[in-house]
Amino acid sequence: MNIRRTWRIATIPLVLAGLSAVPLVGCEEVSKAQQDLCCSEFTPGADLAAVEWGLEADAELNYGAFMQAVSDFTGAAGAVVADVTGACQAIALDLGADATQITATKPSDRATAWCNLAVEALGGATAGLSISFQPPSCTIDANVQANCEARCSANVDCQVTPGEIIARCDPGQLSGRCEGQCTGSCEGSANLAVNCEGTCQGTCQGTCEGTCAAEGANGECNGACDGTCTGECRGSCTFAADAQVQCNADCSGSCDVEFKAPKCKAQLEPPKAECQGSAECSGSCEASASARATCKEPAVSISGGADAEAVVATLQANLPRLLVVAQARGQLLVDNAEAVVEAAASLEGAVTGSVKAGACLIPAGNAIEQAGENIQASLTASASVLAELNLE
Repeated sequence: MNIRRTWRIATIPLVLAGLSAVPLVGCEEVSKAQQDLCCSEFTPGADLAAVEWGLEADAELNYGAFMQAVSDFTGAAGAVVADVTGACQAIALDLGADATQITATKPSDRATAWCNLAVEALGGATAGLSISFQPPSCTIDANVQANCEARCSANVDCQVTPGEIIARCDPGQLSGRCEGQCTGSCEGSANLAVNCEGTCQGTCQGTCEGTCAAEGANGECNGACDGTCTGECRGSCTFAADAQVQCNADCSGSCDVEFKAPKCKAQLEPPKAECQGSAECSGSCEASASARATCKEPAVSISGGADAEAVVATLQANLPRLLVVAQARGQLLVDNAEAVVEAAASLEGAVTGSVKAGACLIPAGNAIEQAGENIQASLTASASVLAELNLE
């Protein structure tokens, strides 16, 4: 995360603090004000759709969408730092590190400390290893965006449908279940092997017309295939032009019948006019959808290093989580932080008259500050392990 973006995230709590002056209330409202001042509704990662903030009309919609975006963003940042910490901790302990060396309790500090220990434990044991992997990718949650936008418009007829997702998504960014012929790629992962006849980005399990990095006990390919893989691909398979193989996962490209459960890898195009709310509300919806993106753990293929069985085993299990953060989800959250900054800037004057709305900006600001630290630590710590493996 560059300095400019880090600074902008750090300013959000200050912006929100300036907006959170609690208005004076009458004596009959003191009890309610005391309850509201606790702001029990806001927590990172919570679903705030049903919360009433005490504002009027568009202000209520805009503020509600913003607070949901903050909750989603800070919750995602917490999940990312936990993933990085867990992966580095597993690598370090698998390779004999002493767990008592780590005494940090703050999430960002723990991620840094465990990844430093993982790098130390890896040492020179990675010499001779050949590592290839499926490029990690994330899919924006189009349903989250569309449903949020429906609330922004306050139009009960503006509910998301599969057909609307298809219509509002760039065709090149569309994927989903294809019950017909898929042209493009079949998107598996480290944990899902897909049917393949073409180029496998990940581990090819079957025959390889080309060079296979590792073979199984029966001579079949069980590693990266530099050529055409026929069988299964634990990763993403780009089908050959003449392939007649049905994708048993998400098809990314085109399908000769309508996609089932369509997904969009990018933000949706704006909805029809009658379903559009304010620009501020829509911006928060995009931020929520981005924060809730689904990221698949990439398939990793490791060969070589005859005396490095323990290193191969722990990297096979834990490297995918670090790759997701360093090369996909981390950058998505950095961009998401920019969207949250812009949404915060649009709140000026929006909370006047509501004790709850003003009070809830305080824990929201604190959560954003922690989220910024978590994202920065996650990116730096995961990158340090990749650098040790020459995977920068």
